[in-house]
Amino acid sequence: MIDQFSVSLVTAVVVLVCAVLFVFDTLLRRPDQSGRFWAAGFLGAVLTTMFYLVWAAEPDTAWAVIGGNTSAVVGTGMMWLGCRGYNRRPVLLPGVVIAAGGAATAAAAGVEFGAGGDDWSGAFVMFIGLSVFAAAAAVECFRGALGASRTALPLGIVFALESLFYAARVVIVATQGYGETFHTWVGTVATSILTVVLSITAVVTASILRASRVGLRGSGRSEDGVGAVGGILPEAAFAAALTNNARRAEARRELLAVSVIELEGLEYISTAFGLDVRDEVVRTWRSTMTENAPTLVVIGETGTERIGVITVVTSALDARRQAMTLYRSLFQSLASVEGGVLPAIGIGVALSDVGGYDPDRLVDLASSAAVRASSGVASAVLLAESV
Repeated sequence: MIDQFSVSLVTAVVVLVCAVLFVFDTLLRRPDQSGRFWAAGFLGAVLTTMFYLVWAAEPDTAWAVIGGNTSAVVGTGMMWLGCRGYNRRPVLLPGVVIAAGGAATAAAAGVEFGAGGDDWSGAFVMFIGLSVFAAAAAVECFRGALGASRTALPLGIVFALESLFYAARVVIVATQGYGETFHTWVGTVATSILTVVLSITAVVTASILRASRVGLRGSGRSEDGVGAVGGILPEAAFAAALTNNARRAEARRELLAVSVIELEGLEYISTAFGLDVRDEVVRTWRSTMTENAPTLVVIGETGTERIGVITVVTSALDARRQAMTLYRSLFQSLASVEGGVLPAIGIGVALSDVGGYDPDRLVDLASSAAVRASSGVASAVLLAESV
């Protein structure tokens, strides 16, 4: 029979290889929120297996169990945040919840060890955290952009299985303790098998999802990574330009308009027609933006698959007119892409008389309006409202 140390060693090797592959891919690609969170989740898995490997070799090592339990919960939470980031959902409050869950897990293990606990000290709290965060990640995989992509289906299924597995652990421990039933059905060997399956599924799925959305570093950028490419600034340069323009507009009491243009359905296009067609859609989108946007404007990236426009307008009507002109140009250009593939186009416009002159707030308001506009339940151009 395979001993516990051998099982832990094999699991550690698989997790380590998957994590190295994903982190290396992260370094090659342009920065994106979901990728960073997923990379942190894989690093958490590496820490977990390393801690448990130490514990398997030296069962009396309390700090290894505390560290392993905590990094397991936080790592799964980071995978959940990566899924939320991919779906463009807020991550701040969930991040606080994850931090609290990690702290509770560490505290539970520390207290139980201090009271003369055993190898499973604090495990009950850890099981709850893992079940909850895995369930939350599974939910994200079946809605939003992830739900629209069939690629995310295996990841959602595995997260759901993980949630059920740890929920079963919670029930068994609460009713029967860490007895024969626990070790036979949901013990270390079963956990190691689940970890291996989850790691392999996650690295393959997350890599494909990110590749369909985020290009390689240096692709479509100038050599120094700062200047505009084809008239479109990279995200950092656009943010700096917006900050400067907002300051100047506020001093002159001018009406500043920030527009965000989003294409909804690029994941569908990648899955159904391939990356070549998707890339052609994106190239057409970018070129149309620079050719048809008003002359004296600043154009730049505001995030993955989003382009922003900064301009000064005379009124809300003027801002809507400019946005509608741009929308019509985009619609005509994208409709001509070979294959007849047309993503949903959404333009959100935030005005300084509604959102003030805070750059981040203007972009957030415009982005939210763009998401609503591209959903098809409202006009293709929406003016943001104060919240």
